[in-house]
Amino acid sequence: MPQFLPQAQPRTPWRPIFAPPLLLAAGLLLSACGGGGDKPAEAKTVSAPTVRVALFDARECRSLPGEVRSQNSVVLASKISGTVVEVMAAEGDVVEKGQSILRIDDSELKQRVQAVQSTAQQAGLERQALTARSALAKVNMERMQKLYAQQAISQDEMDRARTEYQALKKQEQAMAASAASAGHMGAEAKSLLGYSLITAPFRGVLSRRYVDQGAFVNAGAPLAAVDAMDTAASGKAGDKGGDKSGYELEAQADESMLPLVSVGMQVLGLVPSLSHTPFITRLTTVVGRVDPATRTFKVRADYKAPAPAQANGAQANATQAADQASAQAATQANHPRAGMFGKVCVPVAKTKKLLIPASAVRQRGELTTALAVDENGVLRLRLVKIGGAYLKAELDGQSYIVQAQSEALTDGAGEPGVMVEVLSGLTEGEIVVNGGPETLREGDRLAVKQ
Repeated sequence: MPQFLPQAQPRTPWRPIFAPPLLLAAGLLLSACGGGGDKPAEAKTVSAPTVRVALFDARECRSLPGEVRSQNSVVLASKISGTVVEVMAAEGDVVEKGQSILRIDDSELKQRVQAVQSTAQQAGLERQALTARSALAKVNMERMQKLYAQQAISQDEMDRARTEYQALKKQEQAMAASAASAGHMGAEAKSLLGYSLITAPFRGVLSRRYVDQGAFVNAGAPLAAVDAMDTAASGKAGDKGGDKSGYELEAQADESMLPLVSVGMQVLGLVPSLSHTPFITRLTTVVGRVDPATRTFKVRADYKAPAPAQANGAQANATQAADQASAQAATQANHPRAGMFGKVCVPVAKTKKLLIPASAVRQRGELTTALAVDENGVLRLRLVKIGGAYLKAELDGQSYIVQAQSEALTDGAGEPGVMVEVLSGLTEGEIVVNGGPETLREGDRLAVKQ
């Protein structure tokens, strides 16, 4: 029987199931801008600040995390053992030089002093008695020598007189040494009495107290830590010479940076909690030993708190008394504290980066965008790809960029100097909206400034 084969169906042209990535991104962008409605948002004339995209030519700095330290910081320890019977200062208090911090029970030490004094007194009396007996024995020996010369006594009697005198003389010397030793022990015990009261060695902040009232401490145990205050920033008058102190930045550097740093090298310092603006400083210490656990070494840079602005003129003199309290409060608010987070930023190389302010970046869902202004003043939404966040600074005639914290795009958007690197989406010389209301849309026209 004949077999019939099924007829082949005509092929239909292949059509892609998925839209190209560019069309998908454009669709998402239009959706984010227009809200997904049937009618696009009407264009309007708006006012907003703008900034020009610039290629920033500067020295890039490598940031080393660290902390603010007091240049004069001590841990007070105990030289005696005993119970803490009184606490006169709390953590965080400002203590003056010589101010009492805590007191250790010294009753046992006082009893020891009394016992040593009694021993020394008894040794002195015994020495006096031996001195008298020694003097008598000497007189007796001299008389015996005369009698022996006249052959009135025997050699044995003469030897006994001499031996008695020599023995009493040795006892007298031993007792003198014992009395001197007791005197030294008494002086030592008296000096230890002075260590029962722990006082501040200079004006500073009681940053930590290791013991509370009622605690028993052994000799050598740490009791309290005091960080010296910068007298220029604290507003304390009358502190001179050795009482004046300052602060420094201490940071940990990777061992690969050992050839790049040296004492006296100019670097940048940054304390974000006080200011987002870096400042020029110099390295004061480079500890060349590398910690084998972290593969880092320690560097320190000088940090001086900025002095408060001084007003001049007759008007300043008239208002000085009224503004004194507020000025002092502002100074204290901007005053560094030991333990604050800080950075030492080491210039490493020249670089060129396309930077825009962080406030010019707009997040549209998962998309990072910016509003560019075309030649007609119309806003055009651009998809941009950004890199790191930086702080830029012009110091001593040189341009620097310092890597900012990771939260600079959100928390630091309003801070001056926070910039982000543009990797794609914008070109040098373009004008973008810097901040402004969130209601700005694609197609809006920027108002012309009169």
